[in-house]
Parts: sequence; C-alpha cells; structure tokens
Amino acid sequence: MTQPPLPYFPAPPGLKEEIRAALRRPSRRRVQAQTLWTAGLAAMLLLAAGAWFVGAQRRATDAELDRVLDGHLRSLVPGHLFDVASTDQHTVKPWFAGKLDFSPPVVDPAAEGYPLVGGRVDVIEGEPVAALVYSRRSHIINLFVRPAEGSAASDPVEKILRGYNILSWSAAGMRYWAVSDLNVGELREFQRLVGLPAP
Repeated sequence: MTQPPLPYFPAPPGLKEEIRAALRRPSRRRVQAQTLWTAGLAAMLLLAAGAWFVGAQRRATDAELDRVLDGHLRSLVPGHLFDVASTDQHTVKPWFAGKLDFSPPVVDPAAEGYPLVGGRVDVIEGEPVAALVYSRRSHIINLFVRPAEGSAASDPVEKILRGYNILSWSAAGMRYWAVSDLNVGELREFQRLVGLPAP
C-alpha cells in the first residue's frame, strides 16, 4: 500500500529573497549585544584616555616640583641663598625691578615668627622666578613666585618630596611654591600668612 503523494505547493514569488534578507538582517538580540559591546569598548577607551591624561598631568606636576625642590637645594649651598640680604620688604621688593618682568608681592610675617631674610632670582622650568627667603628658627623657607597662566586662585596642594615639604598654590595672578624641611603644620601656617598677598 503506497502512500498518496503529498501535495506540492509552489513557493510564492519573492519568498527566497525575503528569507535571504531576513538572514542578512541582524536579530534584535544580536543588535543589542553589538550595542552593548560597542558601548563597553567606548567606556573602556574613555577610561584609558582619562587615566593617561591624569597620569600625564601628575608626571608634569611631579617634574615641576622636582625642579622647584632642586632650586631650594641649590640655594642651600653656601653663598647661594640670596642675592639681596634684607629683612625689610621695602628693600627686597624693589630689588627685583629690572631683574624680572613682573613684581613679586613681598610680605614679612616676622611678627608671627617667619621673618623675611632676603631674595634672589632663580630659574624654574627655564623661566625666571622670584625666590623670597624666609626663616623659621633654624629652617629656611624658599617661596618661589612667578605669574600664573590663569588668574584663578587655587587651594594649596601638599607634597613631600625627598624629605622636603612643598606647598603650591595660586593667588592674585601669581603661582607660589613654598619649600622647606620645616614640618608641614608650620609650613601650612606660613602659607596662610603669605597665601593671599596684595599684588
């Protein structure tokens, strides 16, 4: 007994093309997976770029602080501490005229135990800077000053480098670095005393 043949129905015209088009078209799940993968890759690239940028800034800041500390250490060589020796801010400030293309603010917090002892011209990162020299008991504090690229004031940033404390900040259009082997608490007090000098 043979089975009758199954009926045959011809495919409607265009069905082959519809099937091929459907196979070429990605599924919703595949589109979602590709979107997530692309978003994840973009996020990883942004994080990597951000980490590189922060690292580059940190390296630049560390290099700058290395040069500031080198200036402080050079000054401690006998005979290099100051070019003008004076406890009078009205002698030290005008001494810089003609030696720098800016006039550094000079204050004298001697009444609070941080007397001005002199000043000199130094070079940090290839740029001339004013170096104001203060003392606290037997400790020397170098306060390096140069015009700031931006006029915005910034809070002091602390760093310990090779056993020396460094505070850096911007105020009144100037950039400052205070460097000393003085303990950080007293260096912060010094910074507060000279942190916002009048231009």
